[in-house]
Amino acid sequence: MSMSSLLAILIIVSVAIALALGLAYLPMRLLLAQMAKAVAAPIQEFIQRQRDRRAMSRTTPDRRKV
Repeated sequence: MSMSSLLAILIIVSVAIALALGLAYLPMRLLLAQMAKAVAAPIQEFIQRQRDRRAMSRTTPDRRKV
C-alpha cells in the first residue's frame, strides 16, 4: 500500500467514526432530556403539595412551636 492510499483510508475511517458519533449523540441527548423531565415532574408536584399542605391552617396547634 502506498502512503496516500493509507492516508485516504484513515481519513475515511475517521470521518465515518465522527459521523456515527454525531448521529448517535443527538438522539441520546433527546432521550436523556425526556427522561429527566419525566423524573422531575413528579418531584416538583410533590414539593408543591408539601408547600400547600404546610401553608394550610390546622385545627390542632403546631407542636413544634409549643
